Amino acid sequence: MHGLRCSAMLKLNQAEKFKHCEELYFPYNLDFRGRAYPIPPHLSNIGSDLCRGLLKFSKAKPLGPRGLYWLKVHLANLAGKDKISFEERVAYTTDLIEKNQIRAVADDPFGDSTHGVGRWWMTLEDPFQALATCMEINRAIDSGDPPSYLCSLPVHMDGSCNGLQHYAALGRDYVGGKAVNLCDCPVPQDVYVFVMNRVVDRIAEEAATPPEVVNSEDMTPLEQKAMRRHEAAKLVNGFVDRSVVKRTVMTSVYGVTYIGARKQIMEKLEEKLEAAGVDIEERSDEIYAASGYLARLTMEVMGELFQGARQTMSWLAECARLISSHGQPMAWLSAIGVPVVQPYRQTKSHIIVTFLQTISLTGNSDNLPIHKQRQVSAFPPNYVHSLDSSHMILTALEMDRRGLAFTAVHDSFWTHPCDVDEMNEVLRDCFIELYRRPLLEELKRTWELRYPDIVFPDVPETGDLDLNEVKKARYFFQ
Repeated sequence: MHGLRCSAMLKLNQAEKFKHCEELYFPYNLDFRGRAYPIPPHLSNIGSDLCRGLLKFSKAKPLGPRGLYWLKVHLANLAGKDKISFEERVAYTTDLIEKNQIRAVADDPFGDSTHGVGRWWMTLEDPFQALATCMEINRAIDSGDPPSYLCSLPVHMDGSCNGLQHYAALGRDYVGGKAVNLCDCPVPQDVYVFVMNRVVDRIAEEAATPPEVVNSEDMTPLEQKAMRRHEAAKLVNGFVDRSVVKRTVMTSVYGVTYIGARKQIMEKLEEKLEAAGVDIEERSDEIYAASGYLARLTMEVMGELFQGARQTMSWLAECARLISSHGQPMAWLSAIGVPVVQPYRQTKSHIIVTFLQTISLTGNSDNLPIHKQRQVSAFPPNYVHSLDSSHMILTALEMDRRGLAFTAVHDSFWTHPCDVDEMNEVLRDCFIELYRRPLLEELKRTWELRYPDIVFPDVPETGDLDLNEVKKARYFFQ
């Protein structure tokens, strides 16, 4: 708590010093993959909910005919209502307005007001951004003419499991693309629920059908494995929900290992079992085994559902293995021409003994041999990060060309409420323009020129996803 308080005070102190400035600029840095990060360590739009709730655009613009609509959607998103249609999100916020809940927040955020309890915003997923949005909506309504109200609060549009969106576009994977909202659907698709439902069905099936064992005292290795899966399925049956598989699905496209997935799942599974009265210390060995079973099952289902992404990931990893086996780091040009070189090398430590202490110094140098395993495992996620950064920068350039305010946190794009519709058009056009290029073929061609002695595998075959569907996909970014 002391550390969290110090962090909050540093952010608030920075805000206090700059609050009278008409304009505040954040210098940016590109990391080795081309991803953009503000340099200031405490107060910036890439920071916590508190930071984002404090920041506005320096210039205000009238809400116009659609600005209040997007402010309502924005508040619903901040309240965790992002799995329903835009119309239902607007209805959620409109209901809060009619019940005077938003006015209660604006009038008395820390207590009761004459209109009702004003502290409900504190229970939301992003409370400080929600507080700022409630105040902005209230001011717009009180102005008497919301379309003319000058608003400087940013509204976000966020990608749906953005890593999988890029993989689906690379491989033209229709099934995977539909699951991550690259296609038009009446309501947003939730990829985590999509995977969870398959996992739950498999668990129920394995829990209900014990393996046939002829002699329980002398089981074959295959029979032992089947029995372990059955016991693990019985333990976790009924305890798997969206939150249990979410982190593993999210990080699967960024190279999560089996061990990492097991750890992620085990944390959530222990919470669920403990809440159900299970003694997790007494059954720790069973829970550990069940977490491993669930991690394998989730990754199996991901491989089946997102075959295009899996094929692309495997192709990228195989190319990285071939290059790193020749002692070379993975290097490529991003889609917008940023040169990328993976920095992973084997570290070398030196022990220095003095009269007072022993010091271990670790040297970093481009002359050290590469870390082959890290070069291979990190390449697919780093390549996808270079693609999402390219999409963001292409969108930023086009927004700037049109004279529209824009900032972003990776796959979360921000602009004025009145300009959200135009930004949605821009980011879709930039995405389609990016993936119309044969990116994997270009990548292979550059490697063949640089490493003529290496025979690279053929680029994976593409599916039947029509990129033009992204233009009509309402929930591509939402």
